[in-house]
Amino acid sequence: MKMIRLEHIDIVCEDLAESVAFYRKMGLAPEGTIDDGTTVFMFNGDDDSPVRVELHQATEGQAAGVDHIALEVADTDDAYAEGKYLGIDFLFEPLQNMQSGRRIVNMLD
Repeated sequence: MKMIRLEHIDIVCEDLAESVAFYRKMGLAPEGTIDDGTTVFMFNGDDDSPVRVELHQATEGQAAGVDHIALEVADTDDAYAEGKYLGIDFLFEPLQNMQSGRRIVNMLD
């Protein structure tokens, strides 16, 4: 499995506005939003050394913290097949994410 990089970390926030302000202090800027503004994509603006954090407003009863870590691989389908062979549990088969345009698959560590 050819791992390329850590693509982003997704964090569920108790207070989205406070979290956006915090990551702004860390040098990230909003790159876009979805879900009526309850998800904000933060980016350092450096394509050579990108740092991306995806922030979500917690919904009622949802715990704050890391939701997922996105890893970029050379080929999603090949990584899925290799992972299945190695006994990795996946939540679903690879699919095209309509929001990001990326081919994705989620696995459990």
